[in-house]
Amino acid sequence: MKFNHLIKINQIQLNNTARSKKKVLESISHIVSDNYPELSTNKVFETLINRERLGSTGIGHGVALPHGRISECTETIGIFISLSTGVDYDAIDKEPVKLLFALLVPDHSTEEHLQILAKLAEFFRNEENRKILNNATSPESVYNTLINI
Repeated sequence: MKFNHLIKINQIQLNNTARSKKKVLESISHIVSDNYPELSTNKVFETLINRERLGSTGIGHGVALPHGRISECTETIGIFISLSTGVDYDAIDKEPVKLLFALLVPDHSTEEHLQILAKLAEFFRNEENRKILNNATSPESVYNTLINI
């Protein structure tokens, strides 16, 4: 499974200065609506925050995988953000989160959604992968890393 269909360079943001989970999710929502005008910032944010209310998507090791289904979404969308400072994300290991890969999928997407989340979790469990992304200096370098997941 290649991720080049999920993410584009303009869907990657490095050194975001958000200081809270809410602000990070707002940043993700803006990136989505900037790249997919048919998806409103508010709708994306509501979807992500509602999913977080079910339980944190912070998977540990400074990583979170916020995700959700949106009826207006016609394709699977990935957004990557690295933070300049880790934020409290209620992660499973209680560590601050600095790396986020958000995933938005159409309502009808079920198996693909789960496969992508599993692949992302496996990728981010690897310390070397996290180190590469934490030290990335350009969206292009992140893109080249992520498309080969």
